[in-house]
Amino acid sequence: MTTQVNVDEFEMKGKITPEGLQLMRNRIGVLIPEPPPFNTEAHIDTIRHFCQGYGDDNPLFIDAAYAKKTRWGGIVAPPMYVTSQGQSVAPKIPDNVRKAGAGALRGVPNYQSGSEWEFVRPVVPGDRIEMKYFIEDVVEKRSEFGGGKAAVVHHRKEYTNQRGELVAIYRYYFFHVEREASEKTGKYMKIEPHVYNDEELAKIDETYEKEFRRGSQTLYWEDVEVGMSTPTMVKGPLTALEIFGWHLGWGWGVFRISPLRLNYLNRKRIPAFYTKNEYGYWEPAQRVHWDDVRAKKVGNPRAYDYGVMRTAWIMHYLTNWIGDDGYIWKESDQARKFNYHGDTQWVKSKVTKKYQDGPRNIVDLEVWCENQRSEIATPGKASVLLPSRTRGPVVIPTGDAKPTPMKTPFAAAAPGCVW
Repeated sequence: MTTQVNVDEFEMKGKITPEGLQLMRNRIGVLIPEPPPFNTEAHIDTIRHFCQGYGDDNPLFIDAAYAKKTRWGGIVAPPMYVTSQGQSVAPKIPDNVRKAGAGALRGVPNYQSGSEWEFVRPVVPGDRIEMKYFIEDVVEKRSEFGGGKAAVVHHRKEYTNQRGELVAIYRYYFFHVEREASEKTGKYMKIEPHVYNDEELAKIDETYEKEFRRGSQTLYWEDVEVGMSTPTMVKGPLTALEIFGWHLGWGWGVFRISPLRLNYLNRKRIPAFYTKNEYGYWEPAQRVHWDDVRAKKVGNPRAYDYGVMRTAWIMHYLTNWIGDDGYIWKESDQARKFNYHGDTQWVKSKVTKKYQDGPRNIVDLEVWCENQRSEIATPGKASVLLPSRTRGPVVIPTGDAKPTPMKTPFAAAAPGCVW
């Protein structure tokens, strides 16, 4: 039998209250456990599947013979592959610490609103990644989506490999907004689905046909100029195929939904994550990403993508532009607009700065995803490292990033413990 919970949790009708915010703040700095990762060890096949999931056929990531001839000496994973990895190192926490954060903002719909990445070293086949995950901050805001109360929860993950080396630091932000307020405003329900004409489809096809990838043609730091034009990449129109293609390489996310009996067992584990569909049986709330009916129930006109997908698209754009000899160091983006099924995103960028810092040759860019309504859905920034004609190849920033210990009352009371 599954556990019974409050109907408001099932229907995502929870409220943002001072008590709920305090419960969430009690979690700050305390490690949070997650189920086993989709990929415990990096492998050439799972790297290829991940690339296919966001439409990338870069031979640096999927062709061993090609990759062997590059500066890396073999296949490396694309930057976002690490999100499919990460074995939690969190130990069991004391009951009093768990109780202090239990039920925080439960039943309140939430959406990923942005992320920040710092890549310290690449993942290669054979790497086994461990992960620490905790909440950094909780900020109360007013919602533009719902027009009522909202909260932004700042999350952080640190990935290390089997040698204890830091691989990446990932900060991301979830926007919690009351469903009732979003239903009243109906702000996004007025967005009509776009019907493409032949000219628009031809432009999309032409952009796919001419997709730029620098590959082995080295881009040197000296050859980059501030304001220089960069190629445009297209991603879309978004359909269920893109959503499930992403899942085939990334896994099912932190809630670990699964088919059939495994889904039943998962529903026993987290019953509040499941709601009844229009036919009366249980499905995960996560179906807002492929089910229009469920998406409408939480204030959206159609199903929509995952924020992490758009970040992967930006990374794809950047790796194509910098070529085999470049390195993505930092990237940040904001999900300002929903990317609904039927939407097309055009990924663009411009160079804003170039400079040298110690042994590194750095180029900063503004990068963004612009939809067919000419809205900038995802503004972002990136810092990439390039080789120099005079200073030599890229120097990986392995000594720069440091894990940041959190010092809060509950973290101090239970050091090393997790939610």
